[in-house]
Amino acid sequence: MSVIPRLFCPALQGNGPGRAVSLACLCLLLALTACAPTPEANVIGYLIAERLGSLEPAEPATPRGALTGQVLHDGQPVPHATVIVAERTGLPHVAQTDEQGRYTLTHIPRGQYVPAAVAPGFVESTLRDRWGQPNLVTIRAGSTTVAPPLILQRHVVSPLPVNLAQRVDLHLTARTEITAAFPANARAKEEAFRFVYAGATVDTLRLYRTPAAQPTTTSAAADLPLLFMVYPTHVDLWQSVSVALAAEGFTVVAISPLTVRGVDIDAHAADARVALALAQQGALDPALQGRRAVALGGSFSSAILHRLIQQVDGDIVGWVTVGGISNAFTGAAEFYAGKLAIPPQYKYLIPALGSPSLYPLAFLRFSPVYTAAQLPPTMIIHTAADHVIPIAQAYELEDALKAAGVPVQVFYYADVSHYLQIDDQMTDAGREMFYRIVDFAREW
Repeated sequence: MSVIPRLFCPALQGNGPGRAVSLACLCLLLALTACAPTPEANVIGYLIAERLGSLEPAEPATPRGALTGQVLHDGQPVPHATVIVAERTGLPHVAQTDEQGRYTLTHIPRGQYVPAAVAPGFVESTLRDRWGQPNLVTIRAGSTTVAPPLILQRHVVSPLPVNLAQRVDLHLTARTEITAAFPANARAKEEAFRFVYAGATVDTLRLYRTPAAQPTTTSAAADLPLLFMVYPTHVDLWQSVSVALAAEGFTVVAISPLTVRGVDIDAHAADARVALALAQQGALDPALQGRRAVALGGSFSSAILHRLIQQVDGDIVGWVTVGGISNAFTGAAEFYAGKLAIPPQYKYLIPALGSPSLYPLAFLRFSPVYTAAQLPPTMIIHTAADHVIPIAQAYELEDALKAAGVPVQVFYYADVSHYLQIDDQMTDAGREMFYRIVDFAREW
């Protein structure tokens, strides 16, 4: 993402007449791509809005209005749906539908918005016009706008083929034995796999077992769940974590996102779904066939797991999120307020999702806080020192899980790590985090 402004906006790096001409050209480009915004166009729009000074949050004294409407499926009301209207900088206004599917949102700054909704068992959706395009509603000061009905469709997951390994051309590419500094004398066998899916070659699939566990015999960890790890950066950078967990008796299947998928969270989740299915079909190790999983991810990859959980039918029996994203709307609001310390390589990740007020679905897909009722038992781990994804995100998810009656455990600590790091300088908090994860996985 860090190369986007250089590729598309060289004149924005300087001053003078060239900048004004570039702004005009970029506005034309955005108009041409308005019907199908791309991450690049979204970043261009962000740079233009930033330059024009239109990204400031609404002042408390800004005139406000209200929005009311109904959420339906096949003409019938959808109760207990969550309806969201987000400001340009991400701040969400949220309401629940009543038994008649009706909702009312209040205290919304005047302007134009696209409402979105999600409910258990349904696909998240926005208000759309007769041509399927986002339908803007106008909020006026001191009045209530009545929105057309917001239509939800049932969530239906397409089954994967039984002979998945053949369909995706699964290949073992390497075998090795590796060690880790923690726990003492930790050692595991690593197998690297490659498969092809949805137009991309996925070469980040890994399997870790203790040296005693053989693929043709009953695993020593047969009474333990499979640990399915989705790492936020390249899987090989996290070998120490995978080896440490394998040393505790778990079989670990790990994968990481592909750069080619960009910010398409559903594409990342689809890759992860194939990887998990390959493991559970026994294609990586016959001993894993039918084994249920405890999933673990952190930061960006926690959002991938949130989407993956919606695509599997009870195959993930527990979820651990370490420094994870819980509410992308409030995260965007903090980004635009300059409160986040985003690493340079991810500087344009949030702008690439588009305007939350016009394209809320991208943010909703990153926000498990609004689908907490559909999550398995969850462990939340977060540090108060996290300036990338503040700990308030964890508090929000914890509250949502408790309200939905989902079992939840938390480990909040004051340390410098945004992730689960295992190395020679491992802290006491890091050790406690590790063993809490192990205990959680064994419990579920």
